[in-house]
Order: sequence, then C-alpha cells, then structure tokens
Amino acid sequence: MELQFLGGASEIGSLGMVVRDGGRTLMFDYGLTPTDPPMYPRPAPVNLDAVFLSHAHLDHSGMMPLLSRLPKAKLVMTPVTLAVTDLLTRDALKVARLEGYLPPYDPHDIRALHARTTVVDRHGTFRHRGIEVELTPAGHIPGATMYLYHGEKDLLFTGDVQTLPTHLVGGAEPVTCDVLVVESTYSGREHPDRAETERRFRDKIRETIERGGKAIVPAFAVGRAQEVLLALASSGFETYLDGMARTVNQIYESAPPYLANHSKFRRAMEDVHVIGHPSERRKALRDAEVIVTTGGMLDGGPVLYYIGELYSDANSAIFLTGYQVDGSNGRRLLEEGTLDVDGTVIRPVCEVMKFDFSAHASHSELVKLARATHARTVVLMHGDRREALRDDLAAFCDVVLPENGRIFSV
Repeated sequence: MELQFLGGASEIGSLGMVVRDGGRTLMFDYGLTPTDPPMYPRPAPVNLDAVFLSHAHLDHSGMMPLLSRLPKAKLVMTPVTLAVTDLLTRDALKVARLEGYLPPYDPHDIRALHARTTVVDRHGTFRHRGIEVELTPAGHIPGATMYLYHGEKDLLFTGDVQTLPTHLVGGAEPVTCDVLVVESTYSGREHPDRAETERRFRDKIRETIERGGKAIVPAFAVGRAQEVLLALASSGFETYLDGMARTVNQIYESAPPYLANHSKFRRAMEDVHVIGHPSERRKALRDAEVIVTTGGMLDGGPVLYYIGELYSDANSAIFLTGYQVDGSNGRRLLEEGTLDVDGTVIRPVCEVMKFDFSAHASHSELVKLARATHARTVVLMHGDRREALRDDLAAFCDVVLPENGRIFSV
C-alpha cells in the first residue's frame, strides 16, 4: 500500500492524501489554505476511483469542486458535510472575486459536486467495485468523519479529530486498524480544562457588561460559533449573531443525529438574536451585550464592522475563540496590538483576550487514541511540529512523518 500527500503533511492546510492499493487509487480530503491569496495542494491524479471528504472546513474541502471534473471518481461524504461544503466553496469564490485572484473552479463545478457525490450517513459503509470504507464520527464538528479503508491493510484516516465530547458533538471513538493516519495539529500541546475555560469566558463577558461595554466574539462560522453559543446558553446575556454562522445553524438544526443534543441546540439558537441584513447591525450595537460574529481570524466578515465601531471604547472587549494563523489580522492583534480594518491600521483600546475553544484533540488525547486503535504504523499529518507526538508514539508503534509529494509504503 502506497501513500502520498499532495498537501497538509507537515503543515496545517491544503490537506490531500492519495492511497494506491490493489490497483485502486483513492484520495482522502482535498483542501486549500485560505490565505490571501490561497495556497493550493499538488494536482490530484486523474485516475481516482473514489475520494472521501472528512469534513467541510476549507483546509480539507476547499478543492473538492475541482474533482467533479474527473472522469470516474466517486466523491463520498456525509450529507451535513456536503451541505456545508457547498456553502463554504461558494463563499470562497465570492472572496476570490472580491480579492481579485483567479479561483481554481467555478460555480458549475460546485453544482456538479452534488451530482458526483454519494452521501453516506454516520456509521455507514461505502462499497463500490471492490472498495469498502466504513464511516465513524470524528467529533470535531457535525458531520466530521473518520474513514476505515479495508484493503491490503486496514487504514484509518481521521481527518480532524476530537475525542472529548463538547456541547456540539460527541467525541470520536477509536477504531481498530493496521495503519492510522492521524492529524497532529496539537502535537506537544495540551488544552486547558474546557469547563474552566467556559467559566472564565462567561465571567469576562459579565465583567465587560457590568462596566458598560460590549463583548465582540469573533468565531469561525462552522463549528466554533455554534460551540460558543451553546456555552453561552442560559447565561442571560443579550446575544446577537452575525455572519455565515446563521446559515450553518440551519443546516445543523436540520440534522439531529449529527448533534450531541438537538433539543439543547435548538433552544440555544432560539435565544439568539440573528442579524439577517447589514442594516440591522446598528441595532446590535445599541442593544447587544455579546456579538458573536464571523470571521474568526479578523481577516474579513462582519466582525470588522463591529470592531471599527467599538475599538476606541475601553469598556468593550474582543474575545478571540480560535487559533490565529501567522499573518492573520487576529495574530497581529495578539502580538502587536494593531489590525487592519478596510485598509486603515487601528490600535484598539478595548480589552483583547483569547480563549481556547479548540475542536482538535490535544497531545495526550492523540496518544491515547493511537494506542487504542492498536495500529502497528502511525502516519502523522496536518501538523507543523509533529516530532513531540512521534517521540511518545514510538514506544508502541512505527511512526512515519511524511513530506508533501513523497511516495512511501506502509
């Protein structure tokens, strides 16, 4: 069995992995890195038999529409992942037009994606011309899936994985395999206790409100915004939601089996004031106590409007809830205290703080997952400091640190 990464081997982004086994050619994920301009993986083989998408985040799904042009490839994902991928890839085209760069596909390719996709429910099995792949939930976000391929060896591809349950989804359960291909985003790092993080988050919001300010909470539209809103449920805060997350909420609410608690999710979203049009943002500035809004790294979206209105208010606060990549506005704010709003560099005087709401497994959770699969070989991908995880895994299995483009056998 031969493996090759087209991207995402030793970096977080543009993930794509090809498996050649028994005359078949499969691929798992095909994403882009949403920088400005985006970075893309290597071209996909034209002879793909099937492609399996783990979840909808662009670093995993962003190039999937391009694969609808291939002559015979079956595209496989859960129905939730297909719906959100459609949303995110259409938004990526819009961003490309606004930023003035040439996208790798067009609206026709996104429409064709639906025709070429076989949707398989969680815990389902895909079978096609001797290919057999089982699906099992990966945690992370609704619809996220690990794939167990039964070939010369049993290979488990995790995509992004979270083994601990959250408000939004249950945790991933280990699956026995011969070869484990696992993300390593948090290699060498542990998350703080989630319950304590949420308590501190709510306390800081309450403190902000009591001094007369408003809390701006930038959040990724897919997964993070919903997790934050669930953490704020029953807090009594006047919470407003703006951006693409409102459409994602509708997709999630229509798919109860993919949520940890559908009733809790529905009740939490009913308590949120949704901004349906930009003209309503003045109302949010007047009446809201908490504004949860995209984008999560401050590089675009409604969040820049709210920051532009409130950055000079020392009583208000910006509470970041996600990882801020190098070069992002959010990273610049954390490290330099400045950010770019519509071409103007500003220095907010409001409070700035970051909270860890990560949907990825930590170092120790990844070690526990790998041990529980009984895999003899573990391939570490989708991480930029994999060595710490390799050192801990080497005690009980062979560990491979692949590089993009290099073909290797397992």
